[in-house]
Formats: sequence, structure tokens, C-alpha cells
Amino acid sequence: MRDGSRKRRLMSGKDPRHKAGDRGTFEVESLLPTGDGASGRMRIVGGFAGERVVARIDHVGKHASFATAVEVERGRPGRRPPPCLRHRDVGDGRCTGCALMALEETDQRTLLKEMLLAQHGLEVGEVVAAPESLGYRWSAKRIAFGGPGRLRLGSFMRGTHRPADMRGCLVDHPLIAAAADELARAACDLGIAAHNDERGSLGLRAVWLRTNGTQVLATLVTSDVDESEVRRLSARLTRCDGVAFSFHRGGGNVLRGSDATVLRGIEALDVHGTQVGPLGFLQPNPEVAEQMYDHLVDGIGGGRIFDLYAGSGATTRRLKAIGAEVLPCESHPEGARSLGVEPETAEEFLIRQTDAPDAVVANPPRKGLGAAVTDELLRLRPARIHMMACGPASLATDISALAQGYRVESLHAYDTLPQTPHVELIVKLVRIEEPARG
Repeated sequence: MRDGSRKRRLMSGKDPRHKAGDRGTFEVESLLPTGDGASGRMRIVGGFAGERVVARIDHVGKHASFATAVEVERGRPGRRPPPCLRHRDVGDGRCTGCALMALEETDQRTLLKEMLLAQHGLEVGEVVAAPESLGYRWSAKRIAFGGPGRLRLGSFMRGTHRPADMRGCLVDHPLIAAAADELARAACDLGIAAHNDERGSLGLRAVWLRTNGTQVLATLVTSDVDESEVRRLSARLTRCDGVAFSFHRGGGNVLRGSDATVLRGIEALDVHGTQVGPLGFLQPNPEVAEQMYDHLVDGIGGGRIFDLYAGSGATTRRLKAIGAEVLPCESHPEGARSLGVEPETAEEFLIRQTDAPDAVVANPPRKGLGAAVTDELLRLRPARIHMMACGPASLATDISALAQGYRVESLHAYDTLPQTPHVELIVKLVRIEEPARG
């Protein structure tokens, strides 16, 4: 009887006697925003809602424990062998970037829809499919690791600082994947080493690769003020139409410096009419982004419009095309320059406004609008607020904060990065009119 009770606790992830190194069988209850499965307080890499998996317990924490699925006893109908050789479930692969790749794409979108409701209280009719499920990524940052003659480009395994090689990545655009592979080979041939925090050695920190479908622009991020290495490397990069470098020695997750120097070739990419420079923002999946931008401005009409977090002007151009008077706002210097405005945060921009616009369009970063911006929007009370959000949790918070003055007219989700748990949303809010006073 005691054994049966322990087995039931183990399968629900609630057994207090778990310890690192144990193996157990778990019923996975839901998908977390990270792409991990949840079974009680256990977070399981490689487990999906509705599955029963055998998992190795990696860490036992006070509030949550972590495990890795090693066997699937009962899988979802959409289970499949991941097509990428670098995936953690394939051979000696270590990459954890595509957490949903072990599912067919239709099942991935079903899981994302369930996750939005269960984790964030956001109900959508469907998650709109991307045109391509592989080779779609037009912007990719890769960390550099390894010593002279051994340099590789890749990503950190989720939740760790252990690097994973990403040679031949299937979700990157083929031009980016080929450029990254050539760059790593050239760096090895030249004896270039990666930056290493632990050893205090300087070198190549990361590479930022962007494409417009025909050209590639590479930004080499280095911690070494001596430019000779990156200049030698630049000359070997035949698959890059432009190469720049950016100096960054600080720690943390920031993988670029404050400015960039063009070493050779093109200085910017033309992406759907937007000029994207060495440090400029580019949506990872521009084909889906273009569809979302059209949806974002649909229903705005003319009038005076605030375009917050305007980036390089994708929404500004669309709003001007329909005859709107647009006041764009962007805090990043390169984007602000392309818009012809001074860099300014959304909060600073709104605080100095005295007259309400007819509508506000916003495309904030993952952290969302935040309390200061939602307070200003409630003060100004535009008739409509249209938001594009890459962070479902922050969007739910922003909608709640604006609920005292706005109601949700529509909410749509897009599978912007297939194979991953990343999902983007567009919400359209309309002002709640105050009842007339008699």
C-alpha cells in the first residue's frame, strides 16, 4: 500500500523524497511558457501535456524541481523524431532551443493555445500557422565558445551556461546557417578564440546574423579592443555581404555593444522597405511579422496616432499610408534616427502629451507596457489601443491594468517561431464610454 501511494505521488511530481539522480514516471499536466512540461512542482524538459514520461531528476528545489525526460511511455498523437541532428533528443545533440520540435506542427499549435489559456488566462480561437516551419529565421544571435582552432557558434542549453553547437541549424534561414558555419570554420583556421569569462580571456563573444532573403549582414561582437582579429576574420567571410563589429566587454546576457563599425560591404539590409543596420532590430520571422503588422493597424482609420516602440518604422509607414498623422516613439538610437525623431522611451513620450490621440499602436518588448505607460494611457484615454505582444504574461498584466477603461475587442495569436514555445499576440482594445450624466 505504501509503495502504491509513493508511486501515485511520484507520477504527479509531488513526492517530497525526490533527489537528484533519481528516475521516476510522471504524468505531464501542462506546458509551461519555457516549453517544459509540468507535473505538480516538477518541471520536465522534453515532456508535453497529456504524456507519461520516465524522467531523470536533475535538481530538487524548495519551490520547484527539474527533470529531463529519458523515455516516453505514452506520447501525444503528434509525437515524432525531431528532424534536427543538434536537438537534445537526437544522438549527442545538446541544443534545447526548439523545445517543441518533437511534435508535429499542428500539435505544437494546439499545445500553445492550451498554454495561453492555462498559464495566462488568454483565450484565442486558434494559433495562426507560419508559412514555413523550418528555415524561417532571418535574424539569429549565436554565442561563441571554444579555444583557438576549436571555436564553435551556438546557444546556451536552457537554464545553464553550457554551450550547444548549432551547426546546420534547421530553423535559421539557409543563408544564415551557411554563413554561421563558414564563420566558425574561418575562425578555427585563423586560430581565433572565444571570449571566456572564467579564464578572463578576451575574444569573440557572439555573432549576430541577419538576412533579407538574398543578402547577409554579420555583426561580430568582441571583447578585445584589438581589431586585427575581427578584420582578418571579416576578409574570409565570403557568404556575408556586409560585416561589422561591435565592442562589448561587460557581463550578463547583452550580446552587443552600444555602437558598431562597418568593416566591409553593405552597411544595412533592405527588409521590406526598412533599412536594418548592424545593430538594428529585425523580427526573427519577418514574413509572419509583416502579416501581423497589417493586422495591427487594421481598424485604426485616420486621425492622430501615437506609434509606441516604433522600431525602424514598419507600423509608422503603414499608418501614414492610410492617411494618419503619426507621432512615432522609439528609444533605440538607430531606430529613432531612421524615424527622424530623438530617442525617447514610451513613458517619457506620453508624459509630455497633453491632448489625447485618436488611437495608440504599441509593440513593446517582452516585459510589456508596464504600469507607468498604462497609467498614462488611462490618463489620455485614446479611443483605441492596438498592441502586438511577444510576452503573453506581460500582455495579460497590461490588459488587466487597462481594464478599468478598456474592453477587449479581439485577441489573436501567431506561431511566429515554429518548433519553439514562443507565440505572439495582437490585442485590440476599445475605450469604455462613461455613461452620460443626466
